[in-house]
Amino acid sequence: MKQSNIIKIGLVVLPFGMMILGALSLIYSLNAPASKSREGGRSVLNVKVLSTPDELKALVKRQAYDIGTRPWQDKDNTRITAKWIESELGEENIGYRSRVTFIGDKGKDYRIIEVESPGESLAEEVLLVVSNFSSPDSSPGANYNASSVSMFLGLARYFVNTKNARTIRFVACPSRFPDPDSGSILSTSYIAEKCKREKEKLVGVVEIGSLGFFSEEPNSQSFPNNFDIDFPTTANFIALIGSQSSHQSMNSFISGFTKSSNIPVQKVSLNDEEISAFDGLSVFTEKGYPVIRVSDTGALRYTHHGKKTDTPDKINFYKMAEILKVLSLTISTELNP
Repeated sequence: MKQSNIIKIGLVVLPFGMMILGALSLIYSLNAPASKSREGGRSVLNVKVLSTPDELKALVKRQAYDIGTRPWQDKDNTRITAKWIESELGEENIGYRSRVTFIGDKGKDYRIIEVESPGESLAEEVLLVVSNFSSPDSSPGANYNASSVSMFLGLARYFVNTKNARTIRFVACPSRFPDPDSGSILSTSYIAEKCKREKEKLVGVVEIGSLGFFSEEPNSQSFPNNFDIDFPTTANFIALIGSQSSHQSMNSFISGFTKSSNIPVQKVSLNDEEISAFDGLSVFTEKGYPVIRVSDTGALRYTHHGKKTDTPDKINFYKMAEILKVLSLTISTELNP
């Protein structure tokens, strides 16, 4: 074959080969776990392992950069995100056997992922940990909600294979799913209704909010309109948000978290009218379940909230790791009253 023909063939084949290689690399990136390496295709993690700042960062970057924007209206990225979370939680990685519930349309784009560590002496009593994995449209959502999912996975990792009196269940979901009648339904509404229908004995619900941004700058914290909430003016604290009845029912959780945390904690106790403005919380309180949201207050301190600039470089992963430790220890106490 003439050299010129070889060159022509090479010019055609090489770009095609590069395209295939790039596609394979993307598929591997989205399916490979962002957590610890494994041996023999099985989880080799010990129980009660706390994720490091670098590991939490890898989880946030996987969502913000590799998957990208994850609004619930985007079926493809909603499905990809859910399958990635399912993979991270699964037997080949963290070590759970996942339960998947398909919701919304007739396809398999919208799903809720559940895993649990069954309790022993008080197995019928369940502590629920919930995370929403959707992001705003056109935003990588590093803080909103990649930080939430990363904390959620860190907690799931800590409690895998642990023995406790009560059951702990982890549930990840999109913020909403399509409904032909109303347009869309809150996923947490579906979860709360399912728990009520099945007469679940939920001793508490811990909803993981955005947890990645902190500042020591004066006047870095703003206040919610139409609420009588006395926040500090410096955005260096964690907020524990819930109804007045939830604060009473989950007092031991709130007290334990506050005592264990080196980060300042602000308790936000809302009346019935105020809690109705927090859809993700009111769906549980309306069913009689106590719920507390753990949050950095999101848009009230984070100017990049919901914007293209909500990227991993803005996140304080050392603070996140510290909060993960406090949450893990506090929840562990709640599971063993």
